Amino acid sequence: MYKKLLLSFCLLMMAHLSMGQLQEWAAGFRIGEPGGFMARKYSENGINALEVNIGTYGGLWGTDRNYRDGEFRNIGYSINVLYLWHYPTILNADLHTYYGFGPQINSRDLYDKGKNTSTRNQGMGGAAVGGLEYFPIDAPSLSFFGEVGFYTEIAPNPFFSHIQGGIGVRVNF
Repeated sequence: MYKKLLLSFCLLMMAHLSMGQLQEWAAGFRIGEPGGFMARKYSENGINALEVNIGTYGGLWGTDRNYRDGEFRNIGYSINVLYLWHYPTILNADLHTYYGFGPQINSRDLYDKGKNTSTRNQGMGGAAVGGLEYFPIDAPSLSFFGEVGFYTEIAPNPFFSHIQGGIGVRVNF
């Protein structure tokens, strides 16, 4: 019984590994929140991807924003890792939708209310995103995207929320 189960599992894994995929990696830039550089690794199933974003935080929405007992008055940096689901649309195979979520770390200067003294504030929470990505026929390795999402902090200020999103370009290889 165990040999048949093990053999079945191995055959399923080999069949899964032999599935084709459209691309392996993508790298690009986003203008928005967070803005900056991204790298994406597609899974072998062609549906899932893991994306790492490194860039600015607070530049587009919320440069001056109240936070706990102070306020943000500048742009900081952000790092997030998103697990994504990626699907072609029914209307056009060159237009894809994607959505996903993952952890995010932010760092900005927090100014005391009414004072010009600041401390570095680091926050950690969860990010969620959804978007559209277009792959032009004339440039199949290039894609353009627009996305919207949100960030909700877990620590040090639970339930602090922030809108995120932007537009950008990726090179797929």
